Amino acid sequence: MKRLLLSLVLLITIVTQAQPASCTEDGLITRETYASGAVGQTMFYSVYTPPCYDISADAYPVIYLMHGSNDDDGQWSRLGLPDLLDERILSEQMPPIIIVMPFGNVIANRNRFDNFSWNYSFLNELMPDVESKYQVATEQSNRAIGGISRGGFWAYQIALSNPDLFSAVGGHSAFFDLYHADPAYNPLVLALATPDISSMRLWLDHGADDFAQDGIKIMVDRLLERGVDFTYVTNPIGEHNNQYWSAHIDEYLDFYIQDWLNAPQEATSAPSFFATNTPSASLPTAMPEEVSTSDTELLLPVVAFPSLRVSLASDRLNAIANGQLNENLILTPEIATQINAHPDTRIVQPENLRNRLWDNRDSYTILPLSQITPQMRVVLVDEIPVTDQLATYPFAGDSSNLTRFTLSGVTALTRQTRTALIENSVQWATEAIQPYVTHSDFFHMSNEVSFADPCPNSAADLLGGSSSFCSLEDHFEIFNLLETDVIELTGNHNNDYGYDAYQTTLQWYQDNNLPIVGGGATPEDARTPYIVEHNGNRIALLACNDAGPYYALANQDTSALGGTRGGATACDDTWLEATIPQLSQEVDVLIVSVQYVEVEDYQPLPSQRIDFRLLADLGADVVIGSQAHKPQTFEFYPTNRGEVAFIHYGLGNFFFDQPFWGNQRFFLDTLYISDGQLRGVELYTGIIDDLARPRLMTPDERLNFMFFMLVEQNGF
Repeated sequence: MKRLLLSLVLLITIVTQAQPASCTEDGLITRETYASGAVGQTMFYSVYTPPCYDISADAYPVIYLMHGSNDDDGQWSRLGLPDLLDERILSEQMPPIIIVMPFGNVIANRNRFDNFSWNYSFLNELMPDVESKYQVATEQSNRAIGGISRGGFWAYQIALSNPDLFSAVGGHSAFFDLYHADPAYNPLVLALATPDISSMRLWLDHGADDFAQDGIKIMVDRLLERGVDFTYVTNPIGEHNNQYWSAHIDEYLDFYIQDWLNAPQEATSAPSFFATNTPSASLPTAMPEEVSTSDTELLLPVVAFPSLRVSLASDRLNAIANGQLNENLILTPEIATQINAHPDTRIVQPENLRNRLWDNRDSYTILPLSQITPQMRVVLVDEIPVTDQLATYPFAGDSSNLTRFTLSGVTALTRQTRTALIENSVQWATEAIQPYVTHSDFFHMSNEVSFADPCPNSAADLLGGSSSFCSLEDHFEIFNLLETDVIELTGNHNNDYGYDAYQTTLQWYQDNNLPIVGGGATPEDARTPYIVEHNGNRIALLACNDAGPYYALANQDTSALGGTRGGATACDDTWLEATIPQLSQEVDVLIVSVQYVEVEDYQPLPSQRIDFRLLADLGADVVIGSQAHKPQTFEFYPTNRGEVAFIHYGLGNFFFDQPFWGNQRFFLDTLYISDGQLRGVELYTGIIDDLARPRLMTPDERLNFMFFMLVEQNGF
């Protein structure tokens, strides 16, 4: 069904002149920054300027377009808007305009409306910055605003709060909810309460299968009750995703530019159609066994660590193996000769390769294991690790000296995660992530919660008070389904349900032949490292708790608060200073995992940086933060030992029920170790669906997440 309620559109004089007939260049996308006092950090936005923008002194109409909650300022570009603008402007189907695409960062996902909010930053910081740098018209008649999903919420919230600023507002699958914001700021309330909104043209659309449509229909009903004219489009096919929005990008542009054409444009008479959705990227349920097809060393695709590239297409690598040229490929002379590369392939000497990759992060190379360094990152092929498809991989070789060790973040099978497991099963929870983690040589999980019966039980003696956590014994099977190799017990909730529940959980690990580290029945047990030998590599994992509380820590001092108990090992400086240097001499690669003080930030605390670097100086090759509920940044730290340590301050939640943008997203770090050395890291980026089901990100989700973490937060 489609309903159009259209207002009469007044012809408004265009404030720009037609582009010169000789103008043939495309428009330009530029990324800008501004310092935000409201947000307390540097903020970004992208700007589309039209063809031949620099040769005109005119002021241009401007559209501010906001992204959805799981995306960034590149979303509208990836939907195809710049190409559509170039085509129409160069063919003189429309006047030249400017498009501003802000990145709302985490603040755009917060329902606050004070001087530290996204709407305040948009109006008082972003718009003035744009108007100081670009030739944008500042009259209401030449300024429009719109957004996708959460961005549609903000577009309507800002426009209905400031109806004198914008001539048009669009909401594309806009997310509205009666209880999503305080009534004084909720667009559903503003639609009835704001005086004189008739000066703006209004647009709303969604697909038939869009989960946000209920809120949009409430907005439609309120606009009808208000008696204002607006356009409402329901497309018979479409979900809440990029495929839908991309299919209708031309209709959105028609709406926004209507006032800036030489005559009013008639509304589209029929909805657009598009193909069914492309499935989310996923791993197959079965993968070929490892095969060594050659006596030569395995060659792996590699990028600079901060590159946004995580996976390469097998077709591209097969073409390279067949001698075809690829402009993004860089090779050393040795490898170019070995694979018979196209003669025009870019060649650099081995000592310059790292810098060349970091300088041009779209580039990638192909290297044997022995030549990869930690500041390079191994990438997937068709979303699958190379080692799981050696039978068909074009550069397969001997991988008998390789060990892949995968580290995960917070696991807490409690609260709403526990409920989701009850409702859906542990098989459902593990099936999406299982193919990846079970094919690693070693998989680590940091379980922060003990198993108790009954759970929950408010009558029990809960050491953690009202925030005490427990897990159901039936859910222990998750560790077996994921073929977990070692359980870290440094978490601060393992003793919440008492020391007996902890001892019972320790017995469960023992009965299931699951090694533990960082916790135990006694302080001595808790301090015991996990050591493995595999393919000639000797690897140790040491773990400790730096945050407490006291009752979570193992203790044998009868005079101490809480008495004797099992628990996590404390990060005692004297013990660490004696243990790490000695252990680092006994093994090839030493990993130290720390349950640090929790902070709801993507950046580590200053003290966390100091303490993690000290562990690296003592001899740790890898230092991992196991406490972080949000993924945190990375560092390649030059130690006082003359070596570079890999530090990841936090991997994020792996199984936990925090339904926030950052807390749903996580890294799995897979260490590539060969000949007793850390060679590189493979980053697996995931999302927790439905509070309890981790999965691989789709390419769009991953690009947004990688940009946010590596560029915005890490500053690479």
